[in-house]
Amino acid sequence: MSLIYLISSLPMLSLDTAPGMTPDAFLAACREQLGEQAVAAVEALLNGQALAHPFVEVWLDKEAILRNAVARKRARAAGGDQDRWQRPACGCDSQIEAGVEDAFEEPDPLTRERALDKARWLIAGELQGTDPLSLNVAFAYAVKLAITSRWHALDAARGQQMFDSLTRAGDM
Repeated sequence: MSLIYLISSLPMLSLDTAPGMTPDAFLAACREQLGEQAVAAVEALLNGQALAHPFVEVWLDKEAILRNAVARKRARAAGGDQDRWQRPACGCDSQIEAGVEDAFEEPDPLTRERALDKARWLIAGELQGTDPLSLNVAFAYAVKLAITSRWHALDAARGQQMFDSLTRAGDM
């Protein structure tokens, strides 16, 4: 097991550029260099799944706080019941709440979603901590890789096809 080797071999990530490695390649590298528990945590983070692991649990709690804030904003805008859409969360985070408020200042839904993912990116960075050789670096990398991979998998033509098929289904 060589955490240092793994961390030093990871390509830099940015929301603005395609990732230099796929989630599958990252997971394979983790399997070669990390223990079972760490690999399970990386896999859970890449797939957005729950796992009884400290980093995963904290990440999912932060994600629930963010999603709850988004649900409240959307419910207020629609004049609906916000309580129906709330998920259990252990804490609160005024930085996340402020990030959601800022994101909803964006009139364009795509720009808004990007701003929400920037907030997620910052949360992952905070959870990573200050030790550049910590296992948390690999966990935060998994979160960031999942975010950037999702953005760079979006395809305008495929999205238009999906939109067309959905709107045609409503015409029938």
